[in-house]
Amino acid sequence: MKVRLLYADKDWKGVSSYYDCDSIVNDLWLTVLFQTATRDQEEREGAVLKAQEADRHLEDVLKKVMLAPLGTPEEIYYRQAVLQDFLGNEDFTKGLYGLSRDMMERWVKLGKNERDKPGAARERGIQMVSRIRQLHLFADTLSELKNLCRTHGDGFRSEGLRRFARGLWEEFSEEKEEKLRKVLEDIGFYCDGEGEYSLAGNGGKLVRQTRMVLGFSVENGLKLGNFKLDGLETVRRKLRRSGEKITFSEKMALAFASEPTTILKTSDLLEDLDRLENQVVEYVMGCFGPFMKDCRDFFEQLYFESAFYRACYNLYVRSRRTGLALCYPKVCGKDSLCYENLTEYSMATYRARIPVGNDGEIRGKTLLIVTGANQGGKSTFLRSLGIAQIMMQCGMFVSAERFESGIFPHFFTHFTRREDSAMNSGRLDEELGRIDRIIANLGNDSLVLLNESFATTTEEEGSVIAYDVIRALTEAGVKVLTVTHLLSFARRVCEEGRPEAEFLCAERREDGRRTYKMIPSAPQLTSFGLDLYDQIIPSSLGFF
Repeated sequence: MKVRLLYADKDWKGVSSYYDCDSIVNDLWLTVLFQTATRDQEEREGAVLKAQEADRHLEDVLKKVMLAPLGTPEEIYYRQAVLQDFLGNEDFTKGLYGLSRDMMERWVKLGKNERDKPGAARERGIQMVSRIRQLHLFADTLSELKNLCRTHGDGFRSEGLRRFARGLWEEFSEEKEEKLRKVLEDIGFYCDGEGEYSLAGNGGKLVRQTRMVLGFSVENGLKLGNFKLDGLETVRRKLRRSGEKITFSEKMALAFASEPTTILKTSDLLEDLDRLENQVVEYVMGCFGPFMKDCRDFFEQLYFESAFYRACYNLYVRSRRTGLALCYPKVCGKDSLCYENLTEYSMATYRARIPVGNDGEIRGKTLLIVTGANQGGKSTFLRSLGIAQIMMQCGMFVSAERFESGIFPHFFTHFTRREDSAMNSGRLDEELGRIDRIIANLGNDSLVLLNESFATTTEEEGSVIAYDVIRALTEAGVKVLTVTHLLSFARRVCEEGRPEAEFLCAERREDGRRTYKMIPSAPQLTSFGLDLYDQIIPSSLGFF
């Protein structure tokens, strides 16, 4: 049995992540999305009644999947189709994850993390009981999964979910389930003590015990050999210790009893019977070894993969409540970048309101330089591009009405950072060190986001460094999106008329108002820092 809801041809094992995931998470504020996805909010008539307790498993899974890029358009579209099925069926989404989570919790209590190991007969017996109960759990959960798919399967449109449902019916058909239930019933005597009760006054009791039919051969010396199990079932037997007095009425009851009656006369016989039963049960459970291994792998994958779609559903509900536009992005050439009403998803999620969106159609370019007024929304815009790229490359929706981009499995962010006690050198040295590590880990199809990089030195020196680094990157085939206040650098690239470069500018009205829109424009000669001076300084001094 295979889950295959994240990939069409493989499980979630050995999947590669981006280099320096911590920087990507911090620079793009992705922690906001991870934490939002942990809570299922109960609603009634559009109003939030209460938020459920955070599920940290959802956060962990969403982070891992978002930071592990898909490599082909087919993989992206496959996951998008599965996601659309989940988002369109709330009951199935919650039911599948809830079933897998509850199953996992019960499995842990039954000894999921314990390993079989040699030991005393009692310890081996306890391990065997645990395995039998786990097999019961697997059978019950598979049956519930089939019922869940039977109820909602008509609404499945994606290849992934259709194949998932079909696989359940093929690998755990009604016939196979019936046979498994029969075996579990037959070996029920080994771990099921239900139905035991004492007979009146004599210590005897009615219990579930085994009836075994064994075949064997008679060898030299009249020794028995070549044992073979021909039949096994659990029956009810009335057991009584030897030497106890039996009343006349009890003798008559035993004589006409429909259940077989066994008199245990010696402890040796009882021990031999116990050993024989243990060997038979071990043999039967050994036959189910491959099936149980498949079930373990299947349910571990299901718990992980269903968590990703459950987390996406929580984000989707939050986005719809905010009124945020969402779309499923398309893959295009690596030198193109097209977007309509693209918003910064982390900010929208955190503030629960819609930020200003941006539109753009950039084709045949591998270098995007964004300049313009301070506090004009440039960094926010760059984050919106980075978040959309990350979400596209993991098969998720994007906070835009339209988004098209290439696939870049090597994705890097280099945002300016505040100086803190953890730094053991100057800020410029720290920036250059991070750039050096990024360059050392570049590969085919790389994308680098630079936010106000190299601004920790003079404008002249920073412009020289930025020009040399970015020119080397683009000449090596790396796509670069940069926000900068290094106007000498931006003007130099513009004056050279380099065909791979595109320029945007943060729009500023004549009265100094920022629209937070990025518009096509050559680099301006100022970042309008005096606008901020006029706003902040007089008010701080008490002037009006």
